[in-house]
Amino acid sequence: MKKINSILILLVFLSWPSFAKEKIYEYQQFLTDNNLSALIKSEEETSIDLIEFSSFSCSHCAAFHNETLQELKESEVFKYINYYIIDYPLNQAAFYASIVANCDPSIRSMYSDTTYSNYDIWTKAGSGEQIIEMLNSYGLQFGLADEQLNTCLKDENYQNNLLELQISAQEIFGVESTPTFLINGQKVAGNRPASEFIKIIKEKLNQ
Repeated sequence: MKKINSILILLVFLSWPSFAKEKIYEYQQFLTDNNLSALIKSEEETSIDLIEFSSFSCSHCAAFHNETLQELKESEVFKYINYYIIDYPLNQAAFYASIVANCDPSIRSMYSDTTYSNYDIWTKAGSGEQIIEMLNSYGLQFGLADEQLNTCLKDENYQNNLLELQISAQEIFGVESTPTFLINGQKVAGNRPASEFIKIIKEKLNQ
């Protein structure tokens, strides 16, 4: 964890309240400017964008992934969803997990699923070293190479980009807690019953 101590000041900064900019800056432009790709992309002619701002250390984010998202995947609306995850780490452990998750885009989806499904295990580890070992193992089991992981952990520009994306989300969209969602630009704070997400998605599809 020593390699990311120098970035803690930014995490402290992010804990202070901020005011969202006027919504002149559309969320689609945010995706384009930051070269963000959907983890799951709809093949339907009409689709909506579901953007999740989440922290790996957030219990409500884990509940969304382990329960609500699974219900959405089984619903009739999921085939219309372009699903994005944008990391909004709330502490060092979450930031470390974000580094591993984004080190190889091809494992991002599987890494997120595994890390959240094992939330009660790695978050209750007895030491920081054990947390790091488990977070690393979730990436390595999907083919992330040791050398590639070490490169990401040493790359300050890469790490700063992750945090700058978080700062931008806070300044532009007023994201201050996790999980927060944008559904075709409509902000929804907190994990909700799947039925609420489905209702909003259906409304967006009919607009």
